[in-house]
Order: sequence, then structure tokens, then C-alpha cells
Amino acid sequence: MSRMSSRPLCLALLSVILVTVIYLVVFPDDGSKLTDVFGPGSSSSWDSNGAGVSAKNQLPQAADEPVDLRMLMGIMTIPSAYERRALLRLAYSLQPRPVRAVVDVCFVLCTIDKEEDRILVSLEIIAHGDILVVNCTENMNDGKTYAYFSAVPRLFAAAPPYDYVGKTDDDTYYRVAALADSLRGKSRRDAYHGFSTPCHTDPERQYMSGMGYTSCRGTWWSGSRRRRSSPTTTTSGRTRTSAGGYARGGKKMNVYNEEPKMYDYWDREMDTGMNCFRHEHRADTVAVHKLKDRLKWARTLHFFNATQGLRPSELYHVDLENNIYKV
Repeated sequence: MSRMSSRPLCLALLSVILVTVIYLVVFPDDGSKLTDVFGPGSSSSWDSNGAGVSAKNQLPQAADEPVDLRMLMGIMTIPSAYERRALLRLAYSLQPRPVRAVVDVCFVLCTIDKEEDRILVSLEIIAHGDILVVNCTENMNDGKTYAYFSAVPRLFAAAPPYDYVGKTDDDTYYRVAALADSLRGKSRRDAYHGFSTPCHTDPERQYMSGMGYTSCRGTWWSGSRRRRSSPTTTTSGRTRTSAGGYARGGKKMNVYNEEPKMYDYWDREMDTGMNCFRHEHRADTVAVHKLKDRLKWARTLHFFNATQGLRPSELYHVDLENNIYKV
């Protein structure tokens, strides 16, 4: 090889070496930035003819620990609630990882009938993969929850089986690690877990509050039913289920009441007082309900240290303590 022909090769090698040195100086963590982008969670965890919950919306368990609990949490929302879904995705993605558990979080919609929603929700599905559209007309108390629970066995037939399936609303904040811990050791057959209301009363008259509840295999049909002597035939009514109704219908249930760890939001600026279902935040909280506006969400997330990942930077200055009302 002549001296002239070898010169371009030498220049190319020098360029590669220079780029490598610059990269190692700027990114001294041996390429972990690429791992963050292309690592686990960048693709679906399973596939069943296009149905499923994307792994990037799965709250992963701590590393190197065997999974002994799998759960699906469906958040009832409506197609036009784009801002609320964005807030919830952010809130759940910043939670601590549940121990030895896999928790999939998805949004549940009925059949989408508006042109703008069909297009914009489709973009959400492409970007996030966390939306289920079940066969029903959008409603609050006319069978949407039943449609969700009854569709789960079919929609997730190809997935690893869930031990529990939960329902909650988009004004409720579940702390999924605390939820997983509270479910661990509970029955995984004919079980019902949530907040029983009216609180402090006869269990035969109580039902699970619509703020959120969880059932397991064998009770996914429970969905949205009235208290009746034949609980297998009704699909409409308030989205709640009575333990007494199951007993009278011949279905023996293992009912687990999470009061006072599940409760309605309350702070000292409100014109109503505390009671058995509405009180201050507590460290062992499983779920907070009635987060109806941004301020309630902000105070709740701040209480549970969702902002602790904010690091000092010259790019911004945010005083998290200024004007934060202590709930």
C-alpha cells in the first residue's frame, strides 16, 4: 500500500479515536444513556393479536427478586380526559417499585364515538400502549366496570395470569407498592379488597367503595352490580359490590377492608371535617380518593415524596416548600 493511500485510513482511525475519547469524557458511565433508551421496557411485555399492556407502563419489580404477585389495575376514564391521563402516567411512573410484584396499569374506555377522540386516543395507544377499549357505551353507573372485569379473561388470555385485577377511578391515587404488600398473603380465590362503606357499621350492609377495589380469579365477573339475592345477573347500578349481596347469593367472599389506609382527600382548608373515610394523609396509605383538581394532586404527590427526584441544576430553580400547604 502506498503512503498516499494509507493517509486516508490513518485520518479515519484518528477520527474514530477522537470521537471515542470525547464520548468517554462527556458520558463517563460507559454508555448507560443508550441503555436507558434501548433497555428493558422499550417493547411490549407480551402480545396477543395486538392486545395488551406495554411493558413501559408496567411498574417493574425490584431487580433479582422472584415475582410472587401479578396484578392488573384498570383506571376508569373517558376518551376526552387527556390531561388527567398524562398526570396519572407521570404520577405512577415516579412511584417506588413494588417488591416481588408486577403491576400493570391501564386506562379503560368504552367504545370511542367522536372523530377527534378516535384519532387522538389512537396516538396515545401508539405512544404508551396502556389503553383498553371495551365494548360498552361510555357511562358511570351502567355497566362499564362489569364490561371491564368480564373482558379481562379474554383480553389477557395469552398473558401470564394475573393474581388480582383492580378497578379504580381517575381521581384516585393508588400507591402500588403498598397495595401489593397489602395483597400479599391474602386469599387468591373469591377475595375482595378495598374500602368498605359505610364505615364502622354492620358488615352485612357494607359494600366496596367505587374509589377502588381489587378482586382475584373467580370474582372478575363481579364488576358493577347492585346488592341482590342473585348477584350474577345484574350489570347496572352503582359501581360497588356488597359483601352481604355475595353471601345472600350463595357466594362466600373473603373481604379485606383497607380502612383507614384508603380514604378521601382532606386538608385543613376544606370546609368539611375529618371522619372515618375522609382524613389527613398517612404514611401507610394504600389509596387516596377525590383528587378532583391539580392542587389536590400536587399536595398529595408532594406528601408522598414524588418530587424527591428533583436535583439541583443551573437550568431551573423550583422552591418546592414555598406556598406548599401542609396537609
